[in-house]
Order: sequence, then C-alpha cells, then structure tokens
Amino acid sequence: MADVLEMQVLPTATAMPPQHSLRLLSRWLAVLFTVFAALQILWVLAAWAATLFFSDHMVATASGFSVFTGKPPIIPGGVLYASQPVLTRGAGMIIIAMATVPLLMMFWELRGLFRLYARGIVFARDNAIYLKHTGLCLVAYPVAQIAGNLVFRLAGGLDRSWFHFEFVYALVLGLIVTLIAQVMEFGREIEQEKNSFI
Repeated sequence: MADVLEMQVLPTATAMPPQHSLRLLSRWLAVLFTVFAALQILWVLAAWAATLFFSDHMVATASGFSVFTGKPPIIPGGVLYASQPVLTRGAGMIIIAMATVPLLMMFWELRGLFRLYARGIVFARDNAIYLKHTGLCLVAYPVAQIAGNLVFRLAGGLDRSWFHFEFVYALVLGLIVTLIAQVMEFGREIEQEKNSFI
C-alpha cells in the first residue's frame, strides 16, 4: 500500500482584487462628493445670512468682500456693504447662487458616477452621461462667474475683478472631460455592434 503524502498549502497573503479596491475607493469618493455638495449649499446659506444680517460687518472692495467680527476698519477703496442699495445686495445674493450652482451640480454628478463604480458598473451608458454632465458643469462654472459679476456691476456693485486664470483651466478641463465622455459612449456603441454580430 503506497504511502500517501499529504501536502498542506499554507495561505499566502494575496493582494486585494483590483475590482474590490476600485469599488471601495469609489464608495468613499461618492461620500466625499456628497459632503462637497452639501458644503456648497451651506456656503450659499451662510453668504445669504451674512448679507441679510451682518452686512454692517462686510466691506466690499474691487477684489471681493471682507467680513469682520467687530467694527470694520477703513479700507482704501472699500465700501461698507450695509451702505449699498437693497438692489445691489439682492443682486449679490443672486450671483452667489449663480456662481455656486455649477459646482454643486458637478459634485452631485461625480457622486452619481462614483456610486455606479461602487456598484461595479463601469462601462454603462449612465457612466458616460454622468461624466458628460460633469464636463458641462465645469464649462458652465466660468460662464456663471463672469455673468454673475456683470449682473452685480449692472446693479450698482463695485467693478470687481471678474477674470481669473482658474476660469480658463475649468473651461479647458470641462471640454476635455466632455470629450472623454463622448469617446466612452462611442466605444460602448462599437462594443454593442460587435456583440450583435457574434
């Protein structure tokens, strides 16, 4: 009777499967972008509250606003925001919302995209749609900022510094992300056509 040698295979440390790490990271990113979206809403509410109740602690200058806990100091070229007409302050509240909405929507679209990744859905049509919307929000961001500053000036606000290089970066990045989303959609259509012939 032949002796049977039994070999015991000891468990070895294995790396986390790529799809598992992708889903885990995506879950955390979905939470992160949810927090970012909530912070945008809180920012608008805080800015509105400051405009409505603490405008005597705000000084408007050509480069933006400064908020002080006590009596504001005299700033050359600055104007106490409480002394501005109601129309101007109302326009200021509108442009805060205008400038914030694209960022809020972008974070919400990214939240949706990473929620799909967390569920293991990577190359579906919805992924490309979320990515395309993210790109469009990036494109809309500088447009909303410039339009908001124009509205503020027309309402009697100070001639604020309306152009920043971040607008160019957001515009270019938005166009690139939108193009990538279109490439993803095109690739998915090709894959579907190929599978239909099999």
